Amino acid sequence: MDFSHLDSSGAPRMVDVSAKAESKRTAIARSVVHVSSSTLELLKAKALPKGDVLTVAQIAGIMAAKRTSEFIPMCHPLALTHADVRFLVRDEPPSVLIEASASTSDRTGVEMEAVIGAQIAAATIYDMVKAVQKDVVIGDTRLILKSGGKSGLFKAEEPLLFTVDAAPLPEARPLPEKWEGEGLACAVVTLSDKGYAGEREDRSGPALAALLEGLSPARVQNFILPDDPAALRALVKKLSGLGWGLIVTTGGTGLSPRDTTPEALIPELDRRLPGFEQVMFAEGLKHTPHAVLSRCLAGTMGTSMVIALPGSHKAAAENLSAILPILPHALEKLNGDMRDCGRA
Repeated sequence: MDFSHLDSSGAPRMVDVSAKAESKRTAIARSVVHVSSSTLELLKAKALPKGDVLTVAQIAGIMAAKRTSEFIPMCHPLALTHADVRFLVRDEPPSVLIEASASTSDRTGVEMEAVIGAQIAAATIYDMVKAVQKDVVIGDTRLILKSGGKSGLFKAEEPLLFTVDAAPLPEARPLPEKWEGEGLACAVVTLSDKGYAGEREDRSGPALAALLEGLSPARVQNFILPDDPAALRALVKKLSGLGWGLIVTTGGTGLSPRDTTPEALIPELDRRLPGFEQVMFAEGLKHTPHAVLSRCLAGTMGTSMVIALPGSHKAAAENLSAILPILPHALEKLNGDMRDCGRA
């Protein structure tokens, strides 16, 4: 049997997660501390000798979650984006229910951070009340929610003290990887509920990818997502951060209730490119008066250019063809080319 925490010689090792994709990950763990009714009344009145039990326990749990890798061998140190501890004081049976939550955007999960947070909060409650009661019982500690990563969502049946989004964002297929090569990397993102579910062939993505090959980029790759604005925002921001210089989306620019691509992208753009948008609009009108319904978009995000095109493969190709000749020059300028733009 192969053990993930032992190398081929049997020596302990930390699992290498560098090849895994980053994703938003959340975990919630629960523990319970059983006390007597008299102790519980003192706790509620903040009349115990050591003071406000729950405030101290909350701070202790958060601090412990942040330092989990110092307690658990081979546990990866993670930059938590959020950690919290909440309590439910129960009269019957007299007890304190504890939930500890931890979140990150990383390559591995935060289950242990949540578990340690809950356990240390429970131990702190014990320490704060032991002066008046020696037979306090710390009950089961267990994971009750985990989201993100390859294994997806796990959630216990009972209600949570925390309000969480139990449905993690759908992830692009394939997952984006960091571009570290030379030259331009172009991402083509198709937004289609049916395409993502495998119920419809994606024709727009391949058509746009074929056109982009005319730019002689170092890499062109197709991605697919459902019509989910939060998932689109997350993907485009990730692609930009991973070094993809041109990000072209297709779908979601019309007027149906699920057409939300402009609303998803505009808040994330550093600058709009109205000239690009006008050219695409004018090109569409050459072919159909229905082009007035399309809300094509162009802008920049850091050193990446983002172009949002219609979902129709024909309309998307027409719009992209209209701006294709200017894209190389525009991308050079976006990435710091300081040469004059004057005409010869």
